[in-house]
Amino acid sequence: MKNIRKILRPAAALLLSLAAAGAMAGSQSVSVSIIGPGGHSNGDYGNVNAVHAAARSIMLIEKSVPDAVVTAVTGGNSVNSIAAYANFRVLLEGDDAALKAKADKVKAAVEEGCKAENAFRGVKTGEVRDGLAADIRWTIK
Repeated sequence: MKNIRKILRPAAALLLSLAAAGAMAGSQSVSVSIIGPGGHSNGDYGNVNAVHAAARSIMLIEKSVPDAVVTAVTGGNSVNSIAAYANFRVLLEGDDAALKAKADKVKAAVEEGCKAENAFRGVKTGEVRDGLAADIRWTIK
């Protein structure tokens, strides 16, 4: 019986420490929505593109938060149009402080990616063309 206890005690301690370590780590899912004016690829050529802004953002996220998992990427609705929307999710893991820092980096990457798409097309934040917003806008939940 003593031999069994000697074997089981370390195993139980290991299981408890693994459970505690797992409890300390958390996860968070960040949903990103990007919208723009969209349009037809012929008549509206030169408009900002929400899918391009999402791609720029995702590349920046992968650089600033290498362990983030980008998933559920959607956007656009046809092959001959400029995408008016794009959505994706970013899965983050870590303790509370790490999650906050990573979420802040995701937000900064999305902001930078959207600004880059606007700049590429020569659109200023808040600009209006033909009565509609001409720039890429984004939200994070």
